Amino acid sequence: MSFLCLDKVNCRRDGICMEVCPGGVITADAEGYPVVKDGAEAFCNKCGHCVAACATGALSHERLPMIDFLPNRKPRPETVAEVEPLMLGRRSVRAYKNKPVEHALLERILDVARRAPTAVNSQQVGWVMVEDPAKTRRLAELGMEWLRAAGHPRYVQLWDEGREVFLRGAPHVAVAHAPADYTWGAADCAIALTYMELAAAAHGLGACWAGLLTRAAMAHAGVIEALELPQGRTVHGALMLGWPKYRYSLVPPRNAANATWL
Repeated sequence: MSFLCLDKVNCRRDGICMEVCPGGVITADAEGYPVVKDGAEAFCNKCGHCVAACATGALSHERLPMIDFLPNRKPRPETVAEVEPLMLGRRSVRAYKNKPVEHALLERILDVARRAPTAVNSQQVGWVMVEDPAKTRRLAELGMEWLRAAGHPRYVQLWDEGREVFLRGAPHVAVAHAPADYTWGAADCAIALTYMELAAAAHGLGACWAGLLTRAAMAHAGVIEALELPQGRTVHGALMLGWPKYRYSLVPPRNAANATWL
């Protein structure tokens, strides 16, 4: 079966693995057991859907060690009811406590973000996790140099008045980047950052999209150098992260959905 391994005793021959394979790589042999189609091996993008969908655990993938799979725990009804309030109650936090987030928690939300879907499972998203608050502050200072030179008087005025408007005093920043020539870099990074933002909210952390830093990381040599961005990579988004200084008791209104129903 090439890179697929099958336990025929436990295989139900139900065809589920064939249906969920996005590349149509799997077919049935004469007995109905799943096999890799002739010449189709190169089309497997290692998404793991075939193994994940097998209810009996009969299928494994030589390129994806079983130890790296996680159990897909089904949420209890009371947990399902909490998902929507989490999404609606998430706020863009712009005031943070002077308290760093422990490394283990930053790692945990990064682990969620790295599992976000990417185009054809390419997994091209890279990260710069600025954990040291002093380095975050330095990024803000460099960013303000860029804003002064670019001519943004409002931000400059607020900064000079003592308000940290570039990264809002957040102790940490997560920066998502992708290869400069990768077509889906912006989309994949945005999805991954959204996963991270919701994971942060679930743990009680505050987050806010760092649009100014994202722009500066595309234009200011000092910011690019401070981020130690790998060669050939483009920043597509960033998140401020930290413990929120305040809590919100209401969800602000938003425009009605601009939708066309067909």
